[in-house]
Amino acid sequence: MGQSFLSHVFFPGIIQKMKNSVRKALYILLAIFMVLSFYAIFNAGNPDSLFRFIVKDTSYDIAITVTLSLAAAVLVILLSTGRNEGSLRHLLQINADHIRELRRKGKNDDFITDSFLSSLGGKKGIIYSLAKRRILRYLSRLE
Repeated sequence: MGQSFLSHVFFPGIIQKMKNSVRKALYILLAIFMVLSFYAIFNAGNPDSLFRFIVKDTSYDIAITVTLSLAAAVLVILLSTGRNEGSLRHLLQINADHIRELRRKGKNDDFITDSFLSSLGGKKGIIYSLAKRRILRYLSRLE
């Protein structure tokens, strides 16, 4: 429920709708950014660096390194959303009958959500509250 749920909140459904060719291109771009980031880390300030063909001044090396690393981090987050995108929703769908039964017994959506998250091993915190909101939204559409 960790990072995959967090990425659900920030990038809902982007990767699910993405074609395989675009996903492969993003993985290739990620590999390029990572290689350039590692090169930039170990050659910051080096006057013989390959970056001197593009940027002559060595004072920009740290900014280049940080920019490449941030671009790689954004791609990692974006690409990691697709792995477990529908897992939370799928778990709720396969338990829909049980949820309806709990509702018939008089249990409210808040109780059902807390019960569901505790069975997944969720701990109180930011991710827990974000997951709770998503589950409550799903339950409000479930009849």
